Amino acid sequence: MHVAYRDERERKHTLKYGEGCRKLYKNTGKKRGGLWWTYVLTLIFKIAVDGTFVYLIYHIYEGYDFPSLIKCEQKPCPNKVDCFISRPTEKRIFTIFMVVTSLACILLSFFEILYLVGKRCKECFTQIRQSRNSTIQSRQVVMATSLVIGGKNQMESNSLKLPSKDASAPSYTQVSISR
Repeated sequence: MHVAYRDERERKHTLKYGEGCRKLYKNTGKKRGGLWWTYVLTLIFKIAVDGTFVYLIYHIYEGYDFPSLIKCEQKPCPNKVDCFISRPTEKRIFTIFMVVTSLACILLSFFEILYLVGKRCKECFTQIRQSRNSTIQSRQVVMATSLVIGGKNQMESNSLKLPSKDASAPSYTQVSISR
């Protein structure tokens, strides 16, 4: 449904601004932004519904075992009456099948949420690493460029100069460096 909404929005945008306009989405089917959150919240809701079902079945029937005979004292029975449940073994088998299926769905949904969150974290860390690497590389390029430019300027200023006849030898003094 969300993908169909994105496709329609992309189509309207193209009709309004023409074929050469910028796309709204890189890939309308990719789970990004609202679609990702909608999907994760749907999985959480599914886990909650299945978990509630398993919990209620367990507490309503006091486990997953159906007795074949129940003593009944409720209306319209005038006194204590034996009530027989029809096909208790069949009901037990189907109930256990439904509970196991619900538990498998809960487990798979949980693993899917872990996968989606892990994948998103990996993408975020990859983007951070790439941005740091590009920042470091751009700094290195700037430093290398400044060294090359600085080296050229230094080379030009230190070009070979012939000493004049009245030039005296340079004097060297001792400099102390304090830390």
